[in-house]
Amino acid sequence: MKKIVTHSGAFHADDVFAMAALQLYLGDENLEVTRTRDEKLIKEADWVFDVGAIYDPQKQRFDHHQPGAPIRDNGIPYAAFGLVWQQVGEEVAGSKEIAEAIDESLGMPIDANDNGTSLYELNDFQVAPLEIQNFIAKLNPVWGTDEDYDNNFMRAVEIAREVLERFITHEQARAEMDKLVREVYEAAQDKTILVFDQPVSTKLCVKYPDVRAAVTPDDPRVSYNWAAVAIRKNENSFETRFSFPPEWGGLRNEELAQVSGVEDAVFCHRSGFLFITKSKDSAVALAKKFAK
Repeated sequence: MKKIVTHSGAFHADDVFAMAALQLYLGDENLEVTRTRDEKLIKEADWVFDVGAIYDPQKQRFDHHQPGAPIRDNGIPYAAFGLVWQQVGEEVAGSKEIAEAIDESLGMPIDANDNGTSLYELNDFQVAPLEIQNFIAKLNPVWGTDEDYDNNFMRAVEIAREVLERFITHEQARAEMDKLVREVYEAAQDKTILVFDQPVSTKLCVKYPDVRAAVTPDDPRVSYNWAAVAIRKNENSFETRFSFPPEWGGLRNEELAQVSGVEDAVFCHRSGFLFITKSKDSAVALAKKFAK
């Protein structure tokens, strides 16, 4: 039985996800969790995070509040989740690449927030996005109630563990999908349009600057339709490398078939990046016509 110690009182996303990561690494049934600031109990613990003023992975100490606490190469300071994940993530996720992807998508936003490091500026709407740390904060006891911090912490950890597991499985699947996209790209004689025989995320095509369109089947759990998709110009923009005619946007079925000349037309997205058909041939023909 491993003795795990983190701080008592209000919890945050970094200590909650650090605990979830340790559950996946060590096994939930093998852990005895104590939330305290008692130095004697901290010294006796096998693993300590977010408390204790020590960062020493060899001794399983992962605090980030002391002077000289670790900072990532990109300047984002580590918090408890990032420090623990750096130690156990590769084994939990199954590979270094997936562990790094989890740190980028989940670890860095959580750690940045915990350290008071802003990752964005508000635009004209002046509305901040809802982030995972906002949700975790709401799991703390409600003011004026008799809810217990420790019980709520473990409830939050249970949720965080499921979130972390889903991030991992999606990243593992994404790695396999990325491999498939690369294989199709390398085998294609005309790299302007990539045609897939199984559903893929066309966002994975963005890294290839010569790809303008992708044709992919819809998810067979939903339909047997096909999609002709315009590829985004870059990862951080919704602007695409071409678009279908704006007058087609939002139209469906017979109305869309009449204006587009595509007999088996199903739907054209209002923004012009997506055209759904009932057949592969129609989707390929559309891609070839507009993406060239």
